[in-house]
Amino acid sequence: MGETAREIKQYIYDSTIFETDPQPLKGDAAWWAGQLGMEAEEIRDGLEELVVTNTLVKDGDGDEAKYIYVAMTVVSPELHGNREPQG
Repeated sequence: MGETAREIKQYIYDSTIFETDPQPLKGDAAWWAGQLGMEAEEIRDGLEELVVTNTLVKDGDGDEAKYIYVAMTVVSPELHGNREPQG
């Protein structure tokens, strides 16, 4: 993952944990990237990379595209430990 995508992803993650106003979590992830003061082309490339890694979902095309954050709510099975029946 490129530096721009990693920086955007970290900012999104930090916002989902520490942000008290839920409004930024409801819409276009370009809002977060804009907070980092990046160039528009750099932002678009980072957001597209996050779409490929399934961090964001892209809705639309071109300048009208919205990038929506997909909150991770599924806990990985390995975090539950061994669930095999004992017997």
